[in-house]
Amino acid sequence: MKISELFYSIQGEGKRAGMPSFFIRTNYCNLRCMFKSGNLCDTSYTSWHPDDDKNLGETSIESISDKYREFLCKDIVITGGEPTMYADELLLLCKKLKKVNKDSFITIETNGTFIGEFINYTDLISLSPKLKSSVPFDTPQKKMHDKSRINLKVLRKYNSLYKAGKLNIQWKFVFTSGEDIKEIKSLQSEIRFKNENVFLMPEGVSEKDLKKTRPETVKACLENNYNYTDRLHILIWGNKRGV
Repeated sequence: MKISELFYSIQGEGKRAGMPSFFIRTNYCNLRCMFKSGNLCDTSYTSWHPDDDKNLGETSIESISDKYREFLCKDIVITGGEPTMYADELLLLCKKLKKVNKDSFITIETNGTFIGEFINYTDLISLSPKLKSSVPFDTPQKKMHDKSRINLKVLRKYNSLYKAGKLNIQWKFVFTSGEDIKEIKSLQSEIRFKNENVFLMPEGVSEKDLKKTRPETVKACLENNYNYTDRLHILIWGNKRGV
């Protein structure tokens, strides 16, 4: 698999926030997020500017599982980039990690544009569909990103599996303004996912950014009966790699 980094830290977002976790960050993404603040996504080194000199590159599943054995914490987070771009390898990786630790809790963080058999070896799918506020402005990637950012067919499949009791999911959205709420509500009417599984997260790649966007995010959660999640890793370490 094409890997950016492997590290041990705490989960900073969502319903597993605070849990000691082994992170597997894949390299490359099919989208190019940019927000009105001018911030790129907080892992632009896997998308906008792949840092191949620092990224691990092609890494065997055996090497990844060996690294996990150093920690053997319960939680494993497979993130990116966009890990589901590598659906076949992701399936093999999840199978291997479950063999190493049958009690492991595997979370896959995804933008929800791909799905695969890896879901059968996953304990939580963390869906983060990209809203209109993520569309880059005045860049060649604008049209590509806007066309690809929402895959209703795939999102409906994830939600139908959740409704059938076959999958645990959370919906995690980056919040920038009230316009985001309108789009989230529109998605809810199309897909029928529950408020109890929705998390709003303030946009920002620094503590200063989060301080600015946090109050409106909390307000939106209270007004719409959504969950709030902060970004603990940024509050503790800033926008650094390997944490």
